[in-house]
Amino acid sequence: MLHRGRHSDQVPGARAREAIVTRVVDGDTLKISTGETVRLIGVDTPETVDPRRPVERFGREASAFTKRMAEGKKVRLEPEGSSNKDKYGRTLAYVWLLDGKLLNAEIIRQGYGHAYVQYPFSRMETFRAFEKEAREQGRGLWADVAPGEPASTATERRVVPPARANSQDESTVYVTNTGTRFHREGCQHLKSRIPMQRARAIRSGYAPCKECEP
Repeated sequence: MLHRGRHSDQVPGARAREAIVTRVVDGDTLKISTGETVRLIGVDTPETVDPRRPVERFGREASAFTKRMAEGKKVRLEPEGSSNKDKYGRTLAYVWLLDGKLLNAEIIRQGYGHAYVQYPFSRMETFRAFEKEAREQGRGLWADVAPGEPASTATERRVVPPARANSQDESTVYVTNTGTRFHREGCQHLKSRIPMQRARAIRSGYAPCKECEP
């Protein structure tokens, strides 16, 4: 079992610097006292603020979790590698809380986000293991939909419709608590159905089912 009070790497690196979180933008993005916008490395939470996309299932809960953990608090920011900015100019960092927890990892471990594996990072395998644990334990966004309630109904109830028609990448697919592939609704391999945007499923490391070809 991977449950720990602290991340397996124990402490931030020597390049870490202190700042105060002034505002949580969404589950994986913060504003800090230097005026910078910080994007958490290695984690992707359901969307809540992108005007081009609907509010995704469990997005508000993920934002509330990050706000509860970090907003108004002093943290330590740890960069990785020589490039610490993304293409939007946001600072990329691991965010350490003063109690020794790594916020990036806690979001995944508690089921509020996915390990973001589209680009390599040093803690990727640890974050993947935390996601696997959260899925198997049914935490947060990995909790099954209510018994007897179709997954599509749960999705409609919890997602604000987008302003324009979805492209294929914005279409809804389904993953399971233990599988590694995403599926169309009704696929015979779906034992539990967790709705997710297709693009997010791909970013999170899922592959399309070879039978239903979503």
